[in-house]
Amino acid sequence: MLRKLFPILLISLLACGNSNRSSDGAIQVLFWHAMGGPLGEYLEDTLITEFNATHPEIEIIPVSMGNYRALCQKILASVMAGDTPVIAQAYETWTSQLIRGNALVPMDSLMELDSEEITERWNNDFFPVFQRNNTYDDRIYSFPFNKSVQALYYNVEMMDSLGLHPPETWEDYRMVLMALTRDGNNDGDLLDDCDRWGTAFTPSVGMFENLLLQRGGALLNSDSTRTAFASQEGIDALQLLIDLIHTDGSARISSGYTHQNDFADGKVGIVQGSTVSLAFMENTMERMEENGEDVFTLGIAPLPQDREQAVIIAGTNVILFKSDPALVEAGWEFVKWFTEPRQQARWSAATGYIPATRSSFDHPEIQERLREYDGLIDVMLQVEYAQFEPQRTFWYDGRLFLSEAVEIALYGRMSAEDALGRAARLADAELRSELD
Repeated sequence: MLRKLFPILLISLLACGNSNRSSDGAIQVLFWHAMGGPLGEYLEDTLITEFNATHPEIEIIPVSMGNYRALCQKILASVMAGDTPVIAQAYETWTSQLIRGNALVPMDSLMELDSEEITERWNNDFFPVFQRNNTYDDRIYSFPFNKSVQALYYNVEMMDSLGLHPPETWEDYRMVLMALTRDGNNDGDLLDDCDRWGTAFTPSVGMFENLLLQRGGALLNSDSTRTAFASQEGIDALQLLIDLIHTDGSARISSGYTHQNDFADGKVGIVQGSTVSLAFMENTMERMEENGEDVFTLGIAPLPQDREQAVIIAGTNVILFKSDPALVEAGWEFVKWFTEPRQQARWSAATGYIPATRSSFDHPEIQERLREYDGLIDVMLQVEYAQFEPQRTFWYDGRLFLSEAVEIALYGRMSAEDALGRAARLADAELRSELD
């Protein structure tokens, strides 16, 4: 145990005033998160309940903030007030800001004082992208929590009827989408029930980022002093999405989750979605089947590639705030337990998030889930060549500028080059301000 070493390690801790104990003497650890619906229920009712039952000296108290924006605002306000939780979900840009504010406990300092098992697991079992993603200036400040990648979801019977296979390249993707597109009554539009789109999607930074990386581009230059997404690779990536809509006529822009509903109804042949989307699609199709509606076999495949295999990871990590040493110790116990291979296998099987460790795939809980879909293991293992968004604080606004650029270009209000150039200028100004 780390207790006797914590006073030395955490000599400058914030006094947060939350070192409460339950009536039976268990130390109570506040955990702020943004998980809702079935994901939040599994986190709280299954995993946290089990941890508390098997660690009677610790009680993790989860508090959902409902969404990430509210969570971010709550975290920043709590730091200003000196009344933080012990554990919280956090995006990398938030973590960077909190590091600058000296609010976090470096997790590598806890690893050094712990048994060799956690360091061994970190070095040899955690996927390398998660190691890099949680490291800031050579210090480990967070552990992976709910990470996902994008996948292609397709209608198996529809694809089979046309002799099509999941696309492996950009060229294949365009061809497959055009083959799936159908003007059922030959009236020159795709607005009727007998019509079908190849795909539909909501304008998405993540979709652009995947294409950018696959083309060989990058979000930042090699020394992270300016953005790099307005390169020729970025223009090509955004232009592909524009062409699917305005040249090929095989894709349409949707809002919210309309495209997933249209996919379930057979009005769209392929959609992109997070690995977490799988459970929601299954639930939609189960309800349709219960209502006597026709359903199809759901297929899943990795994203098509271009010059490189590449995919961006999404989701948050968990951080530990400086606090009373006993609270930090208890929070660290939960972080270690949650990222153990079996817990990660169960978390992945129940939610669709990518397990943090390779050995998680050896556990029966996730093996059973993988057997349900032929392509799911390949989708999950996209993490082997995954990359992540910039960790710097400026990216909080920079990402908004890029999101706006993608939407403007897809609606035809600016060219890909002009939209990305504008976003790069705005993001670079934020980056220069941070570096100064």
